[in-house]
Amino acid sequence: MSRKTADVFSQFEHIRERMEQAYRQVLGGPGSPGFSSPYMEPAADVYETDGEVVVTVEIAGISGEEIELEVEGRSLLIQGVRRPLGGRPSRVYSQMEITHGPFRRELLLPADVDAEQAQAAYKDGILEVCLPKTAPSLNRHLRIVAR
Repeated sequence: MSRKTADVFSQFEHIRERMEQAYRQVLGGPGSPGFSSPYMEPAADVYETDGEVVVTVEIAGISGEEIELEVEGRSLLIQGVRRPLGGRPSRVYSQMEITHGPFRRELLLPADVDAEQAQAAYKDGILEVCLPKTAPSLNRHLRIVAR
């Protein structure tokens, strides 16, 4: 490896360290509640088969009835709320990493879909949404006449 290449990697390592430092300043160290965004964005996978678009989303710790799905054009909006764990009324946390509150994820779908025929299943913390593909809508061609 040349010296020039080593310098580039060193610069990237420095940037990575600075980003981690900034992250800790904003959110706190591991286990501290710190700052949180107004809603969580759960991890998602989107893929296509010959006849459908499939979206899988990791949303553990909620009931399926608390999930709302909305399809508009090629956009899928998934939202809901993860409620705090019930149990003992007084708690003193030494570590707090499980987030609760609203979650929201908007995904761009890779094809036109039939929202009326969509099916969703929620099991073991994974939401799977199957959206049948439709033929793309025809574009209107307009002729522009310069005057």
